[in-house]
Amino acid sequence: MGTDTKYRIIRTIMIIIVICLIYFFTPGCKETFGNIDFKNNLDNVANPYIKPTSNHNNYILWPKLNTDFMKNNWPNTFDFEYDIKEDIISNALRLPINSCIIDCGAHIGDGSIPIAHAMKYYNRNDITIYAIDPSKYKCDFINFIKNNNNLNNLIVLNYGLSSKNSKYTVNKTGWGINTGGWGWAITNKTNNTNNENINEFIKLDDLVNKNIIKPNIGILHLDAEGGEVEALIGANNVIDKNKPYISIENNSRSGKDINGNNNSLNNNYYLKWLPYGYKYMYNKHENNILNIQR
Repeated sequence: MGTDTKYRIIRTIMIIIVICLIYFFTPGCKETFGNIDFKNNLDNVANPYIKPTSNHNNYILWPKLNTDFMKNNWPNTFDFEYDIKEDIISNALRLPINSCIIDCGAHIGDGSIPIAHAMKYYNRNDITIYAIDPSKYKCDFINFIKNNNNLNNLIVLNYGLSSKNSKYTVNKTGWGINTGGWGWAITNKTNNTNNENINEFIKLDDLVNKNIIKPNIGILHLDAEGGEVEALIGANNVIDKNKPYISIENNSRSGKDINGNNNSLNNNYYLKWLPYGYKYMYNKHENNILNIQR
C-alpha cells in the first residue's frame, strides 16, 4: 500500500471521528428537526375526526412517515388512540365559549394538531388548545406544523407539568431512539452536558397564576409517561376552580404511586388526588375519564 493511499485512509478515518464527536457532544444536536426538508415532504393527511363536506375538506399538512424524524418519534399518526382523541373532541364541542384544552405530553402534536383543526372546522375557534411538552425540538416541530396549517387556536408551551418547579432530564430506558415513551426524572444539573436534555417542569397552577394560560380549562388531557400524579398535584388549585373534564393515561406499566408504594392502577386510582365530587366515568383505550358530578 502506497504512502498516498495510507494517508487518504487515515484522513478519512479522522474525518469520521470528528463528525461522530460533533454529533455526540454538540448540545441538542440530536434534538432537532431544522435540517430536514419538511417543506418538500408534507402530505395532505385526512383528519379522521372530521367528515368532509362539499365546502370544506378535512386535510392537514403533515410530514411523510418515511422520514427519519417521523420514524423516531412514534406515535406519528392522527388515528393513534383514536377513541381518546374522538372523546376529547366530542366533549370540547360542548364546552362554554372561550374555554381551553390542555394537552400535556403533546409529543409531536399527533393529538393537539387534529384537535385544533377540528375545533376550527366545527366553528369553535374560540377554544384554545395548549400543547405542552418538555422537549424543545418537539415544540418547535408542533409550531412548524401549526403555522403551515394556520392553526391560530393552538398555543405551544415548552414545559413539563409536575408538582414542583424544577429541572428534569430525559429517561430513555426501554425506548431507545423512539421518543414517544421517554419519561423524565428530576435532576440537579443545570447545564446540557453529554448531549442530555435538561428541561423545565412547572406546576399547571403556576402557568395559570402567571397568566401564561388564561382561559378557563375545560378539558385536561394527561399523558405524561408515569408523571400523571405529579401533574395532578401541581394542578390542584386550578382543577378545584375550573372542574375540568379529565382524560388521563392509566398505564399498567407503572404500578407505583408518588411515594413509591406498589399500587394497582384501578379505575379509581387517581381520585385520591382530585377534589371532592370527581367520579370515574369510563375508559377510553388506556385512559381513565374522570369528571365532576354536577
